[in-house]
Amino acid sequence: MNTSPVTEGERIHQLDVIRGFALFGIVLVNMPTFLHPVLFLPAEGLPVQHTVLDECVRLFFNMFVQTKFYTIFSFLFGAGFYLFMHRAEQKQLPMKRMYGRRILVLFTVGILHFVFLWYGDILHTYALAGFILLLFYRKQQRTVLRWAWFLLIIYQLMMLLILLVPADPSLENQAGKAALVMQAIQVYQDGTWSEWMQFRITHEFPIVLANEPFAVITVLPLFLFGFTAARQGIIQRTMDHLSAIKRVWWTSLVMSIPLVGMIPLLQAGWIVLPAAKSTSITVFVGWSGLTLCAFYISSLLLLCSREQWRKRFSSLAIVGRMAFTNYLLQTVVFVFISRVFAVYGTVSLVTGTFICLILFAGQVAFSSWWLSRYYYGPLEWVWRCLTYANRVPLRKDKKLQPLS
Repeated sequence: MNTSPVTEGERIHQLDVIRGFALFGIVLVNMPTFLHPVLFLPAEGLPVQHTVLDECVRLFFNMFVQTKFYTIFSFLFGAGFYLFMHRAEQKQLPMKRMYGRRILVLFTVGILHFVFLWYGDILHTYALAGFILLLFYRKQQRTVLRWAWFLLIIYQLMMLLILLVPADPSLENQAGKAALVMQAIQVYQDGTWSEWMQFRITHEFPIVLANEPFAVITVLPLFLFGFTAARQGIIQRTMDHLSAIKRVWWTSLVMSIPLVGMIPLLQAGWIVLPAAKSTSITVFVGWSGLTLCAFYISSLLLLCSREQWRKRFSSLAIVGRMAFTNYLLQTVVFVFISRVFAVYGTVSLVTGTFICLILFAGQVAFSSWWLSRYYYGPLEWVWRCLTYANRVPLRKDKKLQPLS
């Protein structure tokens, strides 16, 4: 049996472009959490010392970046699930066993990332939700979509109820949060490794783990939408579905305008809802994340249908081909910066944004150099070897060798 993974010629260019685009957004979203104790900051998420420019950056992120890119990755995960299972089935391979190994590797890497580097890891959440996807592979398209819409609508109705609940000032403990902010900055800047881990286990892990079920529920319907889109061939055969993609583009654009527009109005206090201002902003950031996710994906699919744009997006595609490696590399670089230069809690959002731009440009250069010599990124290669239980070729001049 042919157990080799997808070849370079079989890759779907637009899928790599969307992955690369999502990676750029992800580093922008994650940057504040890399450099500041966002878990314990006031709800606005601004650094302790911030400027008007930082407030503008935060507002821009809320309007066009925050929650807009993990949704894209979630959609792509569902699409990737279908493509993986379908190709394995065509080759008469044990697809469920292979997918189980694939998800187990993802979960293991995600847990290591979460425990030893950064609390904001999404890989382990994807792995947990990814196991549930197996229940839907044989389901009819109508059933999958019904579940996707049901889960999405139920969760958003919960957000609507939260939006209508009046704020309770007594629940806010700003003094306690301020103490944790200072403790986090001290530990992340000057603490020993054991102090760092103790703080994370005591204060960060409980918050993340308590929200884990909600995180799984959030990404699962997006997985199902991505799975459905790939099953229908919308991503693989974009040219055959241009009219449907254009409808999604127009619909998501029209829906995004009022949702995004509400964010600065709430921030400025020109519109006041029963919930606290920070809660209201968070809800509309989440809602606009769903509509802009569809807008961004449909925009890229339409542009990639034109040859000139395919060439212009080649840098994004290169980064997207090494999405696993580049995602973790972003964490390593920012942890290195915050620890070695002792800048945790002191970097402005403006400076952090410039660091993101430089880092992403470096990832484009690194990915281009690496893929000119190797078929896969380093972590992608390990992931494939463990998934297929076979030593797949890495160097472009090497032949396939079985694992000993």
